[in-house]
Amino acid sequence: MSAVERRALLVMALVVLAIAGALTAEWWLSRSPDRPFGHTQTGHVLGWGGLGLTLLVLAYPFRKRHQPGQRWSKSLFHVHIVGGLAGPLLILLHAGAHLHALIPDLALLTMGLVVLSGIVGQALHALALRSMNEQRRLLIHQGLPEPEVEARLQALAKQEETFRLWQVIHGPLTVTFVALALLHIGGALYYGGV
Repeated sequence: MSAVERRALLVMALVVLAIAGALTAEWWLSRSPDRPFGHTQTGHVLGWGGLGLTLLVLAYPFRKRHQPGQRWSKSLFHVHIVGGLAGPLLILLHAGAHLHALIPDLALLTMGLVVLSGIVGQALHALALRSMNEQRRLLIHQGLPEPEVEARLQALAKQEETFRLWQVIHGPLTVTFVALALLHIGGALYYGGV
């Protein structure tokens, strides 16, 4: 098994464990038959906390889009990744497996797709960067001059740019999730669900 396959397997196992853990915790917290955990004050706080972390995730693409010429910090990208995983887990803990209303169910499904597309996108990006670095080392080892190495790597960089098409999926899914989450929150507030 290659290192990439091992990493993919590890990520899939961790995702499954995290989802199972959140659903198990929600089930345990919802032992009261009259009120699911997500409808308790603590459940609402977790939902709001998950939303806060999820909205914090938007700082990275916002800064990247509105300051395109500047290098963005790696720590902001790490906040994007951690918040993009922890926020949805809190929201899943808030929601549980209680599928009973169209808008929250669609928001939960869309959130899952956003997280999944983020994990896939990050893996593809890391793989592309690893490939470029390996190619750079190989070309330097072959004794090519630096301008030639850079010229050849430009072609690989164009392939990495093709990866950016992934954002055509991830971005609109994120906007859809935020819109559905806001509809859910608006409906919950209007109908006294807080």
